[in-house]
Amino acid sequence: MILITGATGLIGSFITHKLIAEGEKIRILTRKTSNLQPLSNIISQIDVFEGDILDIPSLEKAYEGVDQIIHCAAVVSFGDVGIDRLFKVNVEGTKNVVNVALDHKIAKLIYLSSIAAIGRDPKLDSIDENTLWVESDFNSMYAKSKYAAELEVWRGIEEGLCAAIVNPSIVLGPSNWNKSSTKIFKNVYQGMVFYPSGYTNLVDVRDVVDAICLLRKSNIAGERYIISGHSTSYHDFFTQIAAGFGKKPPFIKLSKGFALLAYFILRIFAPFYLQKRFINRETIVISSQDFHYSNQKFKKAFDFTYRPLHESIAWVCNCIERTT
Repeated sequence: MILITGATGLIGSFITHKLIAEGEKIRILTRKTSNLQPLSNIISQIDVFEGDILDIPSLEKAYEGVDQIIHCAAVVSFGDVGIDRLFKVNVEGTKNVVNVALDHKIAKLIYLSSIAAIGRDPKLDSIDENTLWVESDFNSMYAKSKYAAELEVWRGIEEGLCAAIVNPSIVLGPSNWNKSSTKIFKNVYQGMVFYPSGYTNLVDVRDVVDAICLLRKSNIAGERYIISGHSTSYHDFFTQIAAGFGKKPPFIKLSKGFALLAYFILRIFAPFYLQKRFINRETIVISSQDFHYSNQKFKKAFDFTYRPLHESIAWVCNCIERTT
């Protein structure tokens, strides 16, 4: 049996659907407040276990009869609020998942991390799996929490845990467009005017799921893999989204200096506006940079081909339009 944490999120729900389609026995760890709607069409085929990665006794029970774990549960936040919970769930929760996996001698754990956990070094032309973490203004609090969580997985590996780590870039897929990366599509759909000056790295959720499933079935352990299909400018990314919706694309380039000035003005006069939109100094600084992540390690290991970016964007736009 495979236990999936974070199964109601974008990546977790797609993994769950794929594994159910492959005939696997799946158990998901959910809280009382979890919204199971993303799994509604297959919920009868899933063993739903109520628990929490912060509740060790519930983890102990959830692990019974489990051979593999896909740990996707995390708090994703790029705002100024919720830092305590960000670290508690992402770091302490992962520590619990790892410790109980060691106790139960779980055959394999796949940890869903992020490219943010690798760290951003502006002096490098390309960032890969061997890039060392560097403390800098380019690392968000979310990045720091995922880096610390990864350290727990590496510690578990040193203690004998069979585990592998995937580091996806921004994941594109249809979901509630008030959450996750799908919110970007909503902003463009509603008429975004400005666009950041930097570049971003993107990957189709189906590619992330395929990568996780390949790793799950392999004998690979003690490795991390960047899962990222494309590096493109924010302008090109937003323009393709706008084309998918038949909308006008953003047309005013937002330099870092102007963006920071606007941020501080809004912080003084409209703090609630900022909180609702998860805008902060970190996101402005990062989005003005040009970071490129190498995806060669995974491509070579599995002869893997990523879906074309324009196809992924068109797919998400079509899915959103059918449900709005």
